[in-house]
Amino acid sequence: MEPRINHADGIITIADANTTIGYCRYDECGAIEYLFVGPPFRRRGYARRMLSLVEERLGKTLDFEPPLSPLGRLLVEAYRREAGTGEPQSGGAAGADREATGA
Repeated sequence: MEPRINHADGIITIADANTTIGYCRYDECGAIEYLFVGPPFRRRGYARRMLSLVEERLGKTLDFEPPLSPLGRLLVEAYRREAGTGEPQSGGAAGADREATGA
């Protein structure tokens, strides 16, 4: 069964029939405030999928709010390499420990 994506103003959730897989909170300026994918679902592309949805909705390259976990730093580095925006700055994907998952 394909996970459901719910995209409301400022938040995206991905869920299956049993649980929330992940969620992303962002602001209209393109700042990712919080990004999380549950441990059993990490490294499957869910984080990148949510970031892509935010980019599509806002039409801009995203920025990441601190704090930044070790996993979050990896996600932000991969995102910035892919976006061609260079190396990450200190700070980062709000709660990426909270995330750094489906990259």
